[in-house]
Amino acid sequence: MECYVCGAALSRSEFCDSCGADVRLYKKILKSSDVYYNQGLARAQERDLTGAAECLRQSVKLNKHNTKARNLLGLVYFEMGEAVAAISQWVISENLQPEKNLAETYLNAIQRNAGRLDTINQTIKKYNQALIYARQDSPDLAIIQLKKVLNLNSNLVKGHQLLALLYMKSGENEKALKCLKKALAIDKSNPLTLKYLKEIKGVPDTSLKRAERENSEKTKARQTTADEVIIPKNSYKESNSGGVTVLNVIIGIALGAALMWFLVLPAKQKTLADENNQKQMEISEQLEQKNSAIVALEGEKESLEAEKKALEAELEAYGQKDIIISVYEGMLRSINFYLNQDFLTAAKEITELDTTVVQSDVFTEVYNKIHVEAGGKAAESLYEEGYRAYTVGNYDVAKEQLEQAYALNPEDTAIVYYLGRAYQRSGDAEKGREYLQIIIDRKTNDSYYDNARRYIN
Repeated sequence: MECYVCGAALSRSEFCDSCGADVRLYKKILKSSDVYYNQGLARAQERDLTGAAECLRQSVKLNKHNTKARNLLGLVYFEMGEAVAAISQWVISENLQPEKNLAETYLNAIQRNAGRLDTINQTIKKYNQALIYARQDSPDLAIIQLKKVLNLNSNLVKGHQLLALLYMKSGENEKALKCLKKALAIDKSNPLTLKYLKEIKGVPDTSLKRAERENSEKTKARQTTADEVIIPKNSYKESNSGGVTVLNVIIGIALGAALMWFLVLPAKQKTLADENNQKQMEISEQLEQKNSAIVALEGEKESLEAEKKALEAELEAYGQKDIIISVYEGMLRSINFYLNQDFLTAAKEITELDTTVVQSDVFTEVYNKIHVEAGGKAAESLYEEGYRAYTVGNYDVAKEQLEQAYALNPEDTAIVYYLGRAYQRSGDAEKGREYLQIIIDRKTNDSYYDNARRYIN
């Protein structure tokens, strides 16, 4: 542990042995950073990646030079499928600690594999395209696109979450549940995943009960009741007459035939009718399935045609791969200049980037942060140089420096005032009045406002 003032090694004392600075609070901050790192490491080992990321972000916030925490944060991002965020953390780590840093190993592994960079770029583009399809209420196209994304990067948690959300919207809760289980296998405590799971479990599953009820109704419909046979009372009397015997035999045969006609045949006809009805139902179900398949194939055809157009558009945009890589390299150079406190060069580098070719929320966030902070600090540095030149009467240099400062921060009243005065003193009164008029129009009600009114004529 080194003193934040003189850089000397610190002892157990509450004051620096070299310069005497009070380092009590400084030590507490560094220890807190290490505590958050240990918590993040423990959570990462338990695959609580969201919790680990929160702890590690707090750790590097307290101590930006805690490279072990920053490297682990990059690994956590990479495991969650956020490759751009991971690369940004490793680049910052390498610039803070150029030697004996694992971040260099991670970056070299990615840079040596050109295919990996292309996969990262394709993943970002396809995920953004899936978001566009989802917002345009085209869930089928979004699902197709997300499946491609997850084939390229199976660890992209937000990809699994979006796919689950689309399945939930379509009522396919079983498929959504599978996607959420995959997301939990990567990050077991992700709050959004848990929220979706809670919503799925809160929907009662009545499909099984409905199927049982329909099956019961079909069974009852198919059941047939046994026909009752009424046997008449036996009125037969013994007779010794042979004619009567023959007559009784004839009557018995006729009665048997009548029973066959009125009882057995209707039962058999009913059985055959039931079988015919069953076959008709089966044929109707088959026809319905075939019709559904035809409709599905037509929808799939439309989806494939739309996908073909999207792929053709991607193929046309594939030629911009070198441009995208150059934009990322420019961003890294700007970050490097910013970390080395060369804010002017950092501002120039980042201003020249064409950010329209990169569609990434993380890239945009880093770009905006560097652009604002580097521009502000560069404007401050240019203002100081221009003001020094102004005070010694070197108005040409003052105008040059203050013009650049004004381009970076046109809202700074001091920059506008001395730029106008520099033009006036160099002989360009008209240009000077233009800048002084800006201050008067703003009505700042300060010394610059009063002086501008005095010198504008």
